[in-house]
This record gives sequence, structure tokens and C-alpha cells, in this order.
Amino acid sequence: DKTLFALEKEARENQLGLWALPETQRIPPWEWRRGKRNKEKNLSVSLECKNKTTCREMQSCVEAKFYLKNCGLTRIDGDRDGIPCESLCR
Repeated sequence: DKTLFALEKEARENQLGLWALPETQRIPPWEWRRGKRNKEKNLSVSLECKNKTTCREMQSCVEAKFYLKNCGLTRIDGDRDGIPCESLCR
């Protein structure tokens, strides 16, 4: 269908939808729908020390480890065993 190609071209040119994301973070729709995305891979590209302060704000164990090791957020390692956010990093 030529209409779909035209819509995709328009979205790319205007950076709409998934085209608004950096290329390294784009997930093809068929992978997104099937849940085959690799969250850790996508997070590793965009990890930065921001204003997260609790485990509830973390999306993965990788992110929690990043905050513990790189951002000095020691409060997420309550038992001081080096493993942050026990519920995420089992």
C-alpha cells in the first residue's frame, strides 16, 4: 500500500513517533508488540545520573546498579551488600 510508505516518509521527515527517538533507541514495532525488546540494552545507551532517588523509580537492575556505582545513590542498597534494589536485582 503506497499510503503506508507515504505516511512513514512523512513521519521520518518530521521526526514523529519512533522516528523522534535516537536511532540507537528505536525498537521496530513488531518487536515492541511481541515484547522482545531488550530493556537493558536500551537503558545502557541513555543512563545518566538524574533525580531518581528510590528503587520504585528504577526500571531495571542495570539502572539501579548504575545509580549505585556512578551516582552515589547508596540509599538503594539498604543492607550494604553491594546489590541495589533487591526486588529488581534478585
